[in-house]
Amino acid sequence: MNTAPERKKHTWIAVAGFLVLALLLFGVWRFTRPAPALGEKSVTVEVTHSDSSVNTFTYQTDLDSLGELLEQEGLISGTESAYGLFVDTVDGETAVFDADGGWWRLTCNGQDAETGVDEVMLHDGDVYAWIYTTN
Repeated sequence: MNTAPERKKHTWIAVAGFLVLALLLFGVWRFTRPAPALGEKSVTVEVTHSDSSVNTFTYQTDLDSLGELLEQEGLISGTESAYGLFVDTVDGETAVFDADGGWWRLTCNGQDAETGVDEVMLHDGDVYAWIYTTN
């Protein structure tokens, strides 16, 4: 039969185990996330608009993240949230989901981005694409 002090002890052990696991997972994430390339990089950004027209931009930069670069260049804008920048405008075109289900899809070297634009690390020669997408 478990007494109240024993249950309390087991609860504290479970909480401590959870905290250790959370710290371990945070450490793994922190040390395995992609690192930016150091120094100057040349990157290309292709924007496919809702009318299927494509504009291509090439940037030389020593910045680390795609979000920082594109905001500095005025190519993207949006709303800051707890999850980072929610991009709603690219190359002057605003996606309004309520109007046509439109949103901006980001790809990195032909693959869908796995993080928000703020977390995409720049590497020399990378090609990024913003594609106007509707549901």
